[in-house]
Amino acid sequence: MTALQMERFEQKATLLNERLKRCQGNWEDAFFITLARNFGFGLNGDAFETWAHRLPFRAVDKHRNDLFQIEAIFFGQAGILEDSDGDGYYLRLKKEYTYLQHKFGLIPMDASLWRFLRLRPANFPHIRIAQLACLYHRAYGLLSRIMETETLQGVRDILKGGTSEYWLTHYTFGGSSPSRPKTLSNTSLDLLIINTVVTFLYAYGLHKGNRVLCARAGSFLEELKAENNYITRMWEQCGMKASNAADSQALIQLKKEYCDKKKCLYCRIGYEYLKRS
Repeated sequence: MTALQMERFEQKATLLNERLKRCQGNWEDAFFITLARNFGFGLNGDAFETWAHRLPFRAVDKHRNDLFQIEAIFFGQAGILEDSDGDGYYLRLKKEYTYLQHKFGLIPMDASLWRFLRLRPANFPHIRIAQLACLYHRAYGLLSRIMETETLQGVRDILKGGTSEYWLTHYTFGGSSPSRPKTLSNTSLDLLIINTVVTFLYAYGLHKGNRVLCARAGSFLEELKAENNYITRMWEQCGMKASNAADSQALIQLKKEYCDKKKCLYCRIGYEYLKRS
């Protein structure tokens, strides 16, 4: 599995370098954009990346201490504040966004890119954006803090987050629901760590020549539970059960880069199977 794990690391690091170029080498911006994409958890990944690229980070930083203003920019740039009617909180956000939009020359994305079909309310874009706003508000220098955190639980504590008070009783603007904290589940946190934190630990470690960060990326994967998705379930049916996230990442790499591309002769498992056949 080790060779496949390293391939997976290298492939993700290459993709990250492309994103870094778009961010003019700013690691913090690239981290937040990658984190935002992974907050889409597949279905809304593209929409979240489109949204994150429209955020004027230097402008937002000037209002970082005001969660309400961050929400106004975040929801406004998501195209979610376009309706003229709404409840009191919505209208206050809309008014604030209109002011900030003129101040910074902001252009919102097309709200039709957001998908809701088959999503649980806790996964609605509104909730994810509110969680990201809260995280951005309280975790200045987010990437730097994570790079300095040596334990998996420490990273979880940073990302756990929450929302502003309004979202305790709402999943979208308008109709209220029973009060409930909107924090990330452990499964969601682990997926964010696998697909965002671990990738950045490894890539940043390579960039800085810091072997400790690269090793930490690997140890975090070994600590995390194996992912439960159609690829890992398929391998389990074939008798290959992942014992941790390092294994599941290796099996995903095997499926996507060898099986799907019919590179059986380049795969140790495939080669041995063909020899016996």
